[in-house]
Amino acid sequence: MNTCPFLGLTHDPKTPALFPTDRNCCYQVIPLRTVANRHQEKYCLSGAHQNCPIFLNPEDPLSREVLYSQGHRQQSRRMVLLMLAALALLALAFAAWAYRDALINARFTGLPPVSTEWVSTPTLGLLSAAVTPTVAGFAATALPSPPPTHTPLPPLETSSVTPLPGLGTPIGSDPAFVIHRVTAGESLTILSRRYGTTEAAIRAINLMLPVPLWENWLVVVPYQFEDVAGLPLFEVYQVTADDLSVAALAQQLNVDTALMARYNHLAEDDIFANGQWVLVAHMRR
Repeated sequence: MNTCPFLGLTHDPKTPALFPTDRNCCYQVIPLRTVANRHQEKYCLSGAHQNCPIFLNPEDPLSREVLYSQGHRQQSRRMVLLMLAALALLALAFAAWAYRDALINARFTGLPPVSTEWVSTPTLGLLSAAVTPTVAGFAATALPSPPPTHTPLPPLETSSVTPLPGLGTPIGSDPAFVIHRVTAGESLTILSRRYGTTEAAIRAINLMLPVPLWENWLVVVPYQFEDVAGLPLFEVYQVTADDLSVAALAQQLNVDTALMARYNHLAEDDIFANGQWVLVAHMRR
């Protein structure tokens, strides 16, 4: 089947499930998101994926309406469980009402009480086993006992962290680089596709690079170019002082001042901002 190259499982970006499931994720967007089943049927699992709005423009906010975060998916499951619990309570209430009505009729007509054998009072466990659907990869389980009162679900957390200068944005020009902080599930393949380079180029210019990538590791990525021949090795440094010049930091780190100025797209007497991320170049031996 001609599936989208950016479709993969949550634990394996190179292997998608060949049917719509909430375990399939879109690796075209960062951070990782699951894809609506209807969108998978229409685009991801067919040759039509080349017309997918996310495939064509991953930054388009309208196209991201078919993507769901991990928290959204778990919240949807909780809502389904609460709805099933409510249905179980309604069934119990209806059975109790029917039995009470039968006893009242028998009392006024002189007939013997109706046998209770026809009223099969279901338990929550049995009801859940009968109506809970089985999703691929997840076994149906008994519903938990419903809470005595409705407890509203907590709101999803949103990030309010503002990236510091130089983190996640291109630095310099011809060549340009990006300092990327690794998030869970990312790989060199994902970074190379996102920034228009190759895995080999990323490996070649980083002084230290754990593979597979560690979460929160800072990686220097070539931005929209692949030929890294002749470039130095890079590592990342964060400035933690005020009024620190390019020349002073180069002397402090014992590296070439001209290289530090060139690859950070600054002059040697320019001043770094406190908290700024800096490319530190090391000449190859």
